[in-house]
Amino acid sequence: MSFCWAAYLAWEPAVSSGLPPPSTKPANRELIPEGAVQGDFDGDGTAEYVWLVPPKIDSTDVDCVGECTSYLTSSNPALRPYVLQTAIGGMLAVYHHLGAGRRDYVGIAPAWFMGCWSRYFVLTYRPSGGQLGVKPFSTHCDQWEHDSIPIARDSAHAGHVLIHYTDMAAGDFAVKTKSVPLQ
Repeated sequence: MSFCWAAYLAWEPAVSSGLPPPSTKPANRELIPEGAVQGDFDGDGTAEYVWLVPPKIDSTDVDCVGECTSYLTSSNPALRPYVLQTAIGGMLAVYHHLGAGRRDYVGIAPAWFMGCWSRYFVLTYRPSGGQLGVKPFSTHCDQWEHDSIPIARDSAHAGHVLIHYTDMAAGDFAVKTKSVPLQ
């Protein structure tokens, strides 16, 4: 495991809007895997758990058996799994109430066999299934080593969030910030 990826794995976001957390739906904790995160991802006022189900890795530890696709799965069977292609797992973070409603968002930094560049996904659930909150944006492990929070509510612009990304075209790995509309 690279130093950069180890630093990312140690990063634990503490992101909240200050609103009270959603009520907790009773869940059989034996069925909730380690690494699951809890939030009200469908906005119904009841919290559910989500977690990534990674693909099976072959004996060489450098390829998948079949597709290298992970699935974001929920303790709420009404929430269909979200397909995350080109990912062998990843780290999840909960962002409470990025938008005007009580809906929570889950951030996903996909894991891959090597390298420090990654797309960062932020999504929530709508009746039609998982929906991206913003277009996936580029991050580099250097960003995680400096405790950069990838997304936050933009208090200056209603309905917008601030994304903190690493510009792949720049050679300095500087973290840049941009205000974008939240879907």
